Parts: sequence; structure tokens; C-alpha cells
Amino acid sequence: MKAVLWIIGSIGTIVVAMILLFIYEMTPNASMETKAKDIGEDYIQKHFDGQAEVYDVLYDNMGNFEFDYAAKVTHKLSGVDFLIYETADSRVLKDTYASSYYESQIEGGLEPFVKNIEGVVSHMVHISDVPGKYQGTDVLPELNDLNLVPNIIIDLERGAKADDQETMEDLFVFMKEKLQIEHGGGRFVYDPSSGDEMLQMGY
Repeated sequence: MKAVLWIIGSIGTIVVAMILLFIYEMTPNASMETKAKDIGEDYIQKHFDGQAEVYDVLYDNMGNFEFDYAAKVTHKLSGVDFLIYETADSRVLKDTYASSYYESQIEGGLEPFVKNIEGVVSHMVHISDVPGKYQGTDVLPELNDLNLVPNIIIDLERGAKADDQETMEDLFVFMKEKLQIEHGGGRFVYDPSSGDEMLQMGY
């Protein structure tokens, strides 16, 4: 009986330790947040002539990004929100201003089309191919001069419809003719309760 109780107690101790470790890893470190803000503010002075401000810190506790902590920044003139961070592996300073700037432009340009899609909750644009030479500057070329390939993610509060593929194709026509975007991709993300898999296409 004592052996059984000892085993149960040991298992309980391990479970509690694992829970505490999980909570610890999910909780941001205050000193690291301060460091991220300092890095962001220094970067702003060096690369953006002070024309931006840090308003928060993003802690990546799931390993989704190449950083652990990033300063969340707003550009005072363009109003674009972006990140400034130090990469976790090579300790290189980077910013996402250029990609965030173009993503914001495309999101606004898509609004007239997207608002007519049934069941739209939100839409966002992701761009991963902005040339590295546009790091650390807010002097950027026109969107159409770069031949970027944006991906459009549209969240829907419904399941799939028979004409969704046609709607996606119409979206691509709109992107090509109205926004002069030669290549891109799109994704319809359906309500999880529908059980429908996302629709993903490109052109």
C-alpha cells in the first residue's frame, strides 16, 4: 500500500512540476520585455529618425517566429503597425515595416471586393518576399515595382459553398486588374464548427 501511495505521490509531483514549468514558459519575462522595448526605441532613432513609437511588446511563447520578444511599433506618419526585434539564433536586428506597409496597402485595396463575400469575419494579407535591402527604412518603392506575391487569408463565419472557388477566382481577377498584382494566393478559412477544410488557391 505504501508503495502505491509513493507512486501516486511521485506522479502527482511530476504533474505539478510540469504544470508549473508550462506556466513559467508561457509567462513573459519583465526584464526581457524591457530589453525588447529598449532595442526598439534605439532602432527607431537610428533607422526611422524617431518617426515611430513603441507601444507594446510581443512575446512568442509558442515558437512561431524567429524571435522571443519583439517591440510592437507604430509609424507616426503612415500609421502602420510593425515589429522590431532581435533574432533568437543569430542576434540580428530586424524590422517588419516594409512588409507591414505593403500588407496594409493591399488589405485596404481589397476591401471593396472582400466586403461582398458572404460571411466574412476578417481578411489579412501576408507577404514574405520583400527584399532584405528594405530593412531599416521607410523610404519604399511603389508596391507594383516589386512584383511581390501576397497571400490573402479570409476568415468566414460559415461553411463552404459551391461557388467559393469561383469567388476566389474573381478575387484573383480583382487583384490582377484593380491592384496590378501579377501573382498571389488566397485562402478561405471556414468556421471550425462546419467541419469544412479551408479552400486554398493561387494564380
